[in-house]
Amino acid sequence: MFGVMDIPEEQADSVYASLPNNEIAAPDTRRWTPRRIGPRFAWLDHDNIIIIDGPLSERRFNVGIDVRPDSAIVRLHEDGDLAGTVRIERSPAGKGIVLSNAAVSLRYRRGGLAAVMTWCGFRELLAIQESATFRIRMTRSVKPRATDTEVRSIGIGIIAARLGLRPELPVEMLVREDNIIGTSTIPGGGDRPPSLRISLRSYPFVLVAVALNPGTMKPLSDGRHYEQLGPDGRQIQNWLHQGVLLVGEDYCLDALGIDRFVNAVATDDEEAVQFRNKIRPL
Repeated sequence: MFGVMDIPEEQADSVYASLPNNEIAAPDTRRWTPRRIGPRFAWLDHDNIIIIDGPLSERRFNVGIDVRPDSAIVRLHEDGDLAGTVRIERSPAGKGIVLSNAAVSLRYRRGGLAAVMTWCGFRELLAIQESATFRIRMTRSVKPRATDTEVRSIGIGIIAARLGLRPELPVEMLVREDNIIGTSTIPGGGDRPPSLRISLRSYPFVLVAVALNPGTMKPLSDGRHYEQLGPDGRQIQNWLHQGVLLVGEDYCLDALGIDRFVNAVATDDEEAVQFRNKIRPL
């Protein structure tokens, strides 16, 4: 039995890939178009999966989901060793679904396990609830400072974007032409991609952002994309409209992202209709 994560890459290309920079993808509620947010995997039985591709290909994991009235925890184990944990708050209970923490053991990192656990947890709660809103609010968030030089939790931000969630910060208002003092590129290094530092006239005075490639939904690897920005913030607005700009650690699912979300978590047309009817945009 295969889950949605087994969608072939060619079927799961981003709907944004062919859009001009100044257009927004129109919601398509007529059909289910499967999309992936992480590596392909297959269910071996009710509690065990095998990863199909990526760095952890052929590895088998036990999936445990503990659902309580006000929370849920997803755990992955390999041969009894804890591989990762995702914690979800149900706030308000039975309605709001808030991913608050994702942790993957060092030897399993960059293998897509956080995406697998998020997919399993969100599906489980959406299936049992009558309605649901979705947020990602990482518990270690700190207030931005003028000295900030990196985007935290890039991995979970990529998962959020692939699910159609958008930054909770009012970024579109903040990056108006009259509020931008200037932009600069922060070089990447190691596992960190290049990022964009945006200096503002108003609080929080600085934003550090990472833009994703609309086709692959992976961070842009060439910092020259940021160096070519104009002073009016138009390209930054375009990235926001396309849902490919990571800013901060807090994301929410609004009306524009519902179809992308449903396409990612549903496994067939019937389930897509059921899920879409339950989701309430924020």
